[in-house]
Amino acid sequence: MWRKLRLLLIVSGLAVVFNANAQFDDPKTLEIGPHGGVSYYMGDLNPLLPFAMADLQYGGIVRFNENSRWTYRLDYTHATVKASDEQIKWRPERGLNFLSKINDVSLVVEFNFLEYYTGNPKRNVSPYIFGGISVFQYTPFMQVGDTLVNLRNIATEGPEGEVKWYDKLSVKSSPVGLSIPFGFGVKLALSRHIAATMEWRMQKTFTDYLDDVATVYPEEHATVEIGDTTYDLSDPSGNYIAGQQRGNSAFNDWFGMARVSLTWKINLPDGRGCNLSKF
Repeated sequence: MWRKLRLLLIVSGLAVVFNANAQFDDPKTLEIGPHGGVSYYMGDLNPLLPFAMADLQYGGIVRFNENSRWTYRLDYTHATVKASDEQIKWRPERGLNFLSKINDVSLVVEFNFLEYYTGNPKRNVSPYIFGGISVFQYTPFMQVGDTLVNLRNIATEGPEGEVKWYDKLSVKSSPVGLSIPFGFGVKLALSRHIAATMEWRMQKTFTDYLDDVATVYPEEHATVEIGDTTYDLSDPSGNYIAGQQRGNSAFNDWFGMARVSLTWKINLPDGRGCNLSKF
């Protein structure tokens, strides 16, 4: 009798443990949705001030939740970054400005500090960190009067200097760049299927030409004619001579974002058979 009772208690205990584990063994899910916020740049025209001359950014994400801790995210972003010597005042005597439009595709890994699952009221919020790699396309422009001049194929500077291992992606003529995105954020489940995130993100690029400023002033200055006026794109202020430093070639450019996303959860086929319908 006691043996049967002990066996029953053991089986019951194992069942309770199994059900508890099953309850929290969340299935793999997808989350899809848009994001939006502001983007900014740090580099030769703005080496110190985050969010200076910030502009709009937007895009979309697909997030694959492996479990309550680890997530893999595919991310598309369209962003505009810009700076001006006149407004930033790092080197106002130089008189340069730029605007670059960026299309970025990144793959990042997220780690949740707390167990998180969209739709579970006991685990509906968590801070997280992330890091990964991205490929981005960009085009630098310069504001000349009321006109944006495409600087891609204009020789505004002197020699590019030492050729590095990533030379094909770091030279001015390349429209494509590589970057390392990283940052942190907070996730919040708003309902059974809807989640929101707030995130700060920086991207270390492997190009110094996001702002079209990298090396020295050239022997022959690049000019453009707009109407009856000729503008000097290399040295708008006329304060420099060939060979003087135009930018800092020792450091590549960065861009960052602060943004909010809203996603919809999609349950994927899962062989564990856990019933989460009550969530």
